[in-house]
Amino acid sequence: MNGDTSVRLFCLPFEGASAGVYLPWAEALGTSVVVTPVELPGRGRHPRGRPCGRLEPLLAEIIPYVARMRDRPFALYGHGFGALLAYEIAARLEWEYDAVAERLYVSGAGVPYRPAPEHAVSQLPDAELLRRLGRRGRIPPGALDPSRAPRVLPALRADLAVLESYRRDPRHVVHCPVTAMGGSEDRSVGGADLAGWRRCTRRSLRVDTIPGDHYFPLTARWELLDTFSRDLMRPRVRASRAAGGGLPRVPAGSPPYDPAVGPGTGNKSCPVFPTSPSWPAEVTV
Repeated sequence: MNGDTSVRLFCLPFEGASAGVYLPWAEALGTSVVVTPVELPGRGRHPRGRPCGRLEPLLAEIIPYVARMRDRPFALYGHGFGALLAYEIAARLEWEYDAVAERLYVSGAGVPYRPAPEHAVSQLPDAELLRRLGRRGRIPPGALDPSRAPRVLPALRADLAVLESYRRDPRHVVHCPVTAMGGSEDRSVGGADLAGWRRCTRRSLRVDTIPGDHYFPLTARWELLDTFSRDLMRPRVRASRAAGGGLPRVPAGSPPYDPAVGPGTGNKSCPVFPTSPSWPAEVTV
C-alpha cells in the first residue's frame, strides 16, 4: 500500500436501522476515506438472522470483521446505538489488537449507561414503545410504516435491550481523539451528554453541533462528510481536493436517504445482494 493515504471509516448504524444507511456516503467521499458499513444481525444483508439483544455475542460477531479489515489507518463512526458499538469496538481493538483508531466519532448519544428499570422500553407493547420513543423524538424511520415495521421493530427492540443492560467498563478509555456530535434540535441528547464523552478518552474531545433533530445524519449528510474530510484526509489528499473544488454537493431538493428502505426492497442505493457475512470490503467509487 505504498503511497496510499486513505483511511477506512467503519460506520455503525443507529437503533433499528441497517448499515446500508451509510452506502451513499461512499459515493461522495470516494477512495480517500473508505466507507465501510458494519452490518448487524437481522437486518440489511443479514435478513435471515435474528437481531441480537446482548452486547457480548454481538461484539463477538462484528469485532473480528473490523479487525480483519484493518488494512490501513482507520476511524469509527456510530450514531445512537451505533455510538455505543463504535466506542466498545475502539476500546477492545486497543486492548485485544493494540490498534488505535485515528478518531472515534460518537453521534446522537451521550456516554451509555444502564437506565433505571422504570425507563426500560424494549419489552413494552409496540404502541407504548413507539409512544415513549416519540416523546423523545427517537422513532426510527420505518417504524410507523405497516409494511416496514415487521423488519424494523425486532431490530429496534434488540438494540434497545443492549442499551438497557449495558454497563460501561471504566477501563475502556480510548487513546484516540473523540468527536461527539449532536443535532441542534435533538430533544434526547444535549450538550452535557456530549461533553460526558470526555471521561472516555485520554486524548482530546471535540463537540460538534449539527443542524437537525436526532436523525440529523439523514438530513445533514454533507455537514458530516465535510467533517470526515477535514479530519481524516491526509494533507496531500486535502490539497488535491481543495484544488478540485472539494466534495461534490448534493443537488438542491434531493430527498434524504431512508434507512428503512434498505437492501432487499429495491432501493438503488442498497441493491439486493446474496446473503454474505459482511458488506463489501471497500464501498468506494
